Amino acid sequence: MSTATELKKGSYFIHNNEPVRVNRKEVVVYGTHSHSKLKLFIQGLNDKSEKELNIHHHDKVEIVDIIRKVGQVISKTDDKVQIMDNVSYETLDGTAPKELHDELNEGDQVTFIDFKGNIQIIEKRES
Repeated sequence: MSTATELKKGSYFIHNNEPVRVNRKEVVVYGTHSHSKLKLFIQGLNDKSEKELNIHHHDKVEIVDIIRKVGQVISKTDDKVQIMDNVSYETLDGTAPKELHDELNEGDQVTFIDFKGNIQIIEKRES
């Protein structure tokens, strides 16, 4: 576990059991004795909206590495998408948000992440 002061712009950490990315980090002074907190502007993997989070400098956070990979859609069912990793040629079963799932077709190039064994498609790439 790391402290919140170790977070940098672009780093990912776990908040409410979901990985979120730090877009901005500010130090905020409050109270009569000039205590300070960190104000983090965070964004989830599937969220397009930015949220604010105020935490103490010494609070523990779980920093995670999120690696984006490129793959190709092989097949699609009602709730799963089967993709092939373009580097390792490994076949993986993943999920996609509903609106993205509807516009995916076989042969499409996608960006996906592997987070704790769960494959999640985050965007369709333009050819």
